[in-house]
Amino acid sequence: MARTIAFDKEKVIQQTMTLFQENGYEATSIRDLVAYLGVSSSSLYSTFGDKDALFMLALEQHSRLELEAIQQQLEAPAAPRVIIAKLFDNLIEQLLTDGMPSDSLTLKAAVELTNHKPEVAAFLGKYFDELTALFTKFLDQAVGTGELQVNQPTADLARYLLFALFNLNLMVKVYPDRARLEGHKRVVLSILDQ
Repeated sequence: MARTIAFDKEKVIQQTMTLFQENGYEATSIRDLVAYLGVSSSSLYSTFGDKDALFMLALEQHSRLELEAIQQQLEAPAAPRVIIAKLFDNLIEQLLTDGMPSDSLTLKAAVELTNHKPEVAAFLGKYFDELTALFTKFLDQAVGTGELQVNQPTADLARYLLFALFNLNLMVKVYPDRARLEGHKRVVLSILDQ
């Protein structure tokens, strides 16, 4: 008779996401996962497969949560420029708050893994395309209603805003002070004022 699995799969994926977010893929071993999750390696392997499969589940979960959070902010009832500014403000606050996760797992995976894990590169390419489409739709609506005037194609501007947000995750590693991050935000927002 097969043993029943005595853990919550979703909770394990959430915890795995946190561990990979803190340590990255390469620095997280199966032993680390077993110790952190409090499950046996045999249960982990039989339920999720190998480390790569578990990482991909964590990356998918993180990406979904990140996308939902951005989408929710873009749907706020405010002027488009205010909404974009708030996206930056929220991320800056998160990055500077102790105890909050300061790394985007998607960004960490892009930097650490895309050169030698094609499945990660393919997944992130699709994910960044989804984010770009979300920002493009937001900008197209704002331009269509006359709330925003832009001199660039909205898809190009969407990619610029998206990667400017991700860049904050890198900047805070070197310059963990509000003034520099706010300066980055001001320059990015200035493109919306042209």
